[in-house]
Amino acid sequence: MVYCRRLFSVLLVSLIAPAAFSQQATSIFYSKDQKDILEVLVKALDIKVKERVPGEKRISFSVIPVASGSTGGKQILVSSVSAAFVMGHEDSTNVSSIYFTPYTDLSDTYGFYTKANLWTPGNRWNLPSDFRIMNLTEYSYGLGSTTQPTDEFTLRYNYIRLYLNANRHISRYLYLGMGFNYDRYWNVAAKNAPTDPSAFEKYGYGTATNSNSTGITFNLLRDSRRNSINPDRGFYTLITFRTNPSWMANNELWSSVYVDARKYLLLDRTHRKILALWGFYWGTFGSVPYMNLPGTRLEYAFSSGRGYAQGRFRGREMLYFETEYRFDITDNGLLGGVVFANAQSLTEEDNQYHKVNPAIGFGARLKFNKESNTNITFDFGFGEKSFTFYLGLGELF
Repeated sequence: MVYCRRLFSVLLVSLIAPAAFSQQATSIFYSKDQKDILEVLVKALDIKVKERVPGEKRISFSVIPVASGSTGGKQILVSSVSAAFVMGHEDSTNVSSIYFTPYTDLSDTYGFYTKANLWTPGNRWNLPSDFRIMNLTEYSYGLGSTTQPTDEFTLRYNYIRLYLNANRHISRYLYLGMGFNYDRYWNVAAKNAPTDPSAFEKYGYGTATNSNSTGITFNLLRDSRRNSINPDRGFYTLITFRTNPSWMANNELWSSVYVDARKYLLLDRTHRKILALWGFYWGTFGSVPYMNLPGTRLEYAFSSGRGYAQGRFRGREMLYFETEYRFDITDNGLLGGVVFANAQSLTEEDNQYHKVNPAIGFGARLKFNKESNTNITFDFGFGEKSFTFYLGLGELF
């Protein structure tokens, strides 16, 4: 729908407006006046800890030993470890982060993923990467935003993802780069479909037992955030074009454009009150495999659509917007909260937008590590005929 795309263009311009350039964080870490759960436990157990020397390089770890979540199929047991560190001087180098998350439902769903966002000294290079290997069972519903719960069928598959990117600093917050994207799906099967053939089988591309996509990306990045784990101000904009050419042994020839914009407004300098805005457009072109189509929680961050399960909506193009208000409950920053609202729309089989799917929710925050500003996040999302619960490390965007 032309109107929707024009409206979204206005949204993106507003998110990356020049005013955002002045909102550079003055420091990477919060002040020592803040408390975290580690500090509370150390004091309660009377454990002696060496004080951090200013300028000393060290890694800040955060851990969730066991939690419960869902990939859109069965409930799974999840654990998560994150590491935050600075590869250069704190005044001129952003915080780098690495996440490692294994999970299982003790049956037919298991796997792990590791995700990194590295900044070399002086922010000369930004090196994001994503590696996943999994055996997954999830629900799917066909194409578009008008699908109903009665359209549900089960997708089972094995999956390997390897995304590597290198972005070179050009000017101020601007980076140009390239990347390598590899997706492999095998043992793919659609089960318990309400129709025969299923919406998956009728789609026709990437619906065989095995599906591979190998592509290269061209990236334009603008990022003024000092700490992507929990930004308090600044902006982020990413434009990525992916192509999957025949000379890289692709069975289906397709391409995609992903435009992601985020803006963080610090509303109070004495108390943590932040308004976070996020919007993206994701469009695909050509013979796109079903598993590579845009969809809920299928974008690069795997964070969209709180209130709906992963893969609840899927289509050739996707428009998304979310806003979240973040605030401290205690003056020492140990406890906090969020309220959020989001909306997504995906094209139907006629490649037109026909419906917007909104969701709202709220969450709690527990400061796990104040040095890296990492929170344990508890979020409850409510969509149309849908409810989801999230527990994780670090903000979703």
